[in-house]
Amino acid sequence: MEKVKTERLPDHIRPVLYEIALKVLPKAKSFSGSVQIDLQIDAPAKEIILHSLDLKVDGAKIIQDASKPITVGIKTDLPSETICLSLGESIPPGEARLSLSFSGKLNRQMRGLYEAHAGGEIYAFTQCEATDARRIFPCFDEPSMKARFRLSVSIPSDLTALSNMPVIEEKQEANQSRGLKQVIFGETPVMSTYLLALAVARLEKEEIEVAGTRIGIWTLPGELQLGKFALEVTSATLPLLNEYFDLPYPYPKLDLICVPDFAMGAMENWGAIFFRDSCLLLDQEIASTTTQRRVANVITHEIVHQWFGNLVTMEWWDDLWLNESFATWLACKIVDQWRPEWHSWVEFQQEKETPLALDALKTTRPIRADVVSSAQIEEMFDVLTYEKGAACLRMIEQFLGEGPFREGIRQYIKQYQYKNAPAVALWKALESASGQPVSAIATNWFTRPGFPLVTVESTDGDLRTLRLTQKRFHASGQEDDRGGNCWTIPFSIKYEDSIGTHVHRLLIMDETTGCRLPGEGAVKWVFGNAGESAYLRTDYDSGLREKLQSRVATQLEAPERIGILNHVWALSKNGAVPISDFMEMLCRFKGDLTRVVVEAMAAYLETLSHHLVLPEDRPAFISMTKDLLNPVWKELGWDPAVGENEDLRLTRAAALWVMGAIVQDVEILSELPRRQIRYLAKPGSLDPILATPLVRLCARTDGGTRFDQYLQKIKTSKTPEERDRYLIALSDFQKPALTRRVLDFILSDDVRAQDAWRPVRALFANTTTQGETWDFIQHHWLALREKGGSVGAQRILQSTCSLWREEWHDAVKTFFAAPENKVPSAERSLRQTLEFIQLGIRFKGRQTDCLSQWLKERDT
Repeated sequence: MEKVKTERLPDHIRPVLYEIALKVLPKAKSFSGSVQIDLQIDAPAKEIILHSLDLKVDGAKIIQDASKPITVGIKTDLPSETICLSLGESIPPGEARLSLSFSGKLNRQMRGLYEAHAGGEIYAFTQCEATDARRIFPCFDEPSMKARFRLSVSIPSDLTALSNMPVIEEKQEANQSRGLKQVIFGETPVMSTYLLALAVARLEKEEIEVAGTRIGIWTLPGELQLGKFALEVTSATLPLLNEYFDLPYPYPKLDLICVPDFAMGAMENWGAIFFRDSCLLLDQEIASTTTQRRVANVITHEIVHQWFGNLVTMEWWDDLWLNESFATWLACKIVDQWRPEWHSWVEFQQEKETPLALDALKTTRPIRADVVSSAQIEEMFDVLTYEKGAACLRMIEQFLGEGPFREGIRQYIKQYQYKNAPAVALWKALESASGQPVSAIATNWFTRPGFPLVTVESTDGDLRTLRLTQKRFHASGQEDDRGGNCWTIPFSIKYEDSIGTHVHRLLIMDETTGCRLPGEGAVKWVFGNAGESAYLRTDYDSGLREKLQSRVATQLEAPERIGILNHVWALSKNGAVPISDFMEMLCRFKGDLTRVVVEAMAAYLETLSHHLVLPEDRPAFISMTKDLLNPVWKELGWDPAVGENEDLRLTRAAALWVMGAIVQDVEILSELPRRQIRYLAKPGSLDPILATPLVRLCARTDGGTRFDQYLQKIKTSKTPEERDRYLIALSDFQKPALTRRVLDFILSDDVRAQDAWRPVRALFANTTTQGETWDFIQHHWLALREKGGSVGAQRILQSTCSLWREEWHDAVKTFFAAPENKVPSAERSLRQTLEFIQLGIRFKGRQTDCLSQWLKERDT
């Protein structure tokens, strides 16, 4: 067998057309079929290597030039997930047709062709990305091996089959006693195997037409009314994307399909997008704006993929960011265009904190990273690929300008449609459209790990002459990368003088850069990274920080206010500044009604409350927290004012959580039972945004009397949002016996496989339930892995990052390193999780006493 180099297939044999005939029997949990593959052979071949995994393959033969079929031998190579077809004699270059028969079992891992349970029935759905089409049929399962597909499927007559293309024929099979029908779909354009889709289930639909495209929403029976908002989103965003790309949606239909068990949020299968229910369905009468925004962003993200990823596809998985970074960035842009009152870019800024935290680790990686195995490819689907890549694209767009950037994208899409393209092709298109050195800038950000800390210092008395110094930012604070390679940074400086407020832009390329701000006279204050548009952190000399600190609440925009708060927090975590500096900055935001500021304050205060506040300092910490957030709560109260905007309603929810969970305000706690009774009787009596903090606070302050009520609400919930709300709230009950009941409940049939990891993460985040949860994980790991699949296992592993104790760090390391517990697609995730635990332990060790001293001094 020819060695598959770096687990890539030989490139002298390529598929042109797949003709796939499947028989799928969900109740029997099995499938079988045949595939005929038209091949283009570019060099003499004695063997053909293609992917196959968990399949029984036989009946292989090949025909070339209408000659007698050649029966071939089949040899399986499990490590490379391939089969080798030995031809016996060499066949010459040219066209050939390969035929194979195969059979397999529906799995419970939510990958390949798998079983999904709903309403007492068993259905079948596919998830082929990244490398799981090979679990359905033997194929050339690499993104660059594009081909056309003709699919037919035999299924039970009472079920519906959906795929990428419209149905062109549906007929009962001749032997009607078997109760099967054959569904034949139209031929697809050329596409990668990971985009193939098949759904076999009992489904209802509603269809509309948008911009000449037939849009369908498909749900399980009884759920169709929850898809109205999804159709509204699609109706608004599809025309905007048609215009952005200057190229109409290229498929005859676009189906949005709700899958009852789905590992990811959604999957962009061309023409047949699959969604987990919570990312597609909602009741507009009672849905929170948080859920509406998430659903809108996920739907738009997947529709963007129909061009960026499906029409033009990366050549290999090392450039996965070409799909995901772009879809994340453009979805935000399009949703902001549709619903500007949601302030999507402000939220985008706050979400940058997740990749910034991960990217500051020693164990980070570049956005573009070499990958070989299926496990390594699966691990690429992380916040660096999605959020960091999106942040870097936004930074480049802001530098080039929206017009040139859009023109470059249009050139790229039109030139490479129905093809594969490397990252360099995108940079060349953007350079052509803008005349700027995009490749030089992008290479820094997409092929290097980490990001810079830019320190701004004044070198004169009037603050107009500045020195900007860059070095890599490290979460540990222990490394010094001065003298290393520098980033090319599109940097903006915001400042105020006697004339007004200005923004000065420059390109930082060296370790130290001098800068003279335009204008005359003294500068009042300086803010580095105006608009927080660059992907980095900033720091200041003491004089600049003091002048800026006095103006954060009045002179800076929301992304800038949240940016400076986040940066000081990060600097305090890595030991660069004392936690007292962060607390002083935090106090500057007292009474600030900005949604993202209050949400960040809530998160930081909760971390401090859980991990750093000493028992004797608890009263002073509560007093300080109340002093910060009580003005917000008093301003907003329980009920929204007439015409109040959604951001203020989200601010109210964050303030309620802090005032209830940390401050334990007597008035709020006494009001909770009455509000919950009214809410349960009449959901419309409560602002939907407050439902989650209300339900969670009632659990946290309850001795357990509501526990069975919450279990019942999960089982009988009418919307995914309601189900998820009560599922997460189970982690807020404080009694150890109830924690064990939650953990047992996770493994029951009442919790879907897709959701098994979510309450575990919440239990790990709650310091009172961490120990019991960790013990349970160790004793039930096999069952949890079996239920949640590799995605669920990876997320449970990552959730242990909250275990900030040395003994837990060692236990996590030992447990997940054991061969029987190892998650192949989480090797880097384990290293990163262990580093997060160590950083947390170090943070507690270096800042607890400082926080205690600050609280004591403030309280005197």
